[in-house]
Amino acid sequence: MKGFRALNKNDIVVAGLSALACLFALLKLPVWAVFIGWVWYLSLGSRPAIIRPVARTALLSGGLAIVAIVLTDALAGLLTPMGANMAAVFVTILGVMVLLKNPANAAMVAFNAFSCIFAGYYLGAFPAQANYWLNLLVAFACITGSNILGLFVAWLHLELTAAWTRHGQQTAAQESRSLSEA
Repeated sequence: MKGFRALNKNDIVVAGLSALACLFALLKLPVWAVFIGWVWYLSLGSRPAIIRPVARTALLSGGLAIVAIVLTDALAGLLTPMGANMAAVFVTILGVMVLLKNPANAAMVAFNAFSCIFAGYYLGAFPAQANYWLNLLVAFACITGSNILGLFVAWLHLELTAAWTRHGQQTAAQESRSLSEA
């Protein structure tokens, strides 16, 4: 029971937004990818200024993961399935490593975004399309878009918690003034 008494406004906001984030599934978006973006925001400074560089890193690294999928498919006739996959990952992770030479690109985001595309694509965590290229584009948009959406959900989480806290402080101050006037 002590754990429940220790819950605070932040905990309630996180739980509420987490529940609301489940609604993204109605849009065929992978909710798990939203949560990953949320953690990026919280782990990398929790400031609106990080949204742009984190989103850029996610887009670039997610794009490299799409290239890895295309390379894997292209090499499938020449190598074993594992060999094709290993060669594609080797080449594209070299690209990720080049991205990481820029200190504005966070390693956690780069590798998570790459992994999200890889896992999400092969799990079918997006609305599948009959056309190969459109399928890749939709996978990228849904999965990396969900990661980026998570950045904004995290920002909203902190804004709502701060607003609720400010409201509580204003209410307490008003009650204190009312008591002193009485």
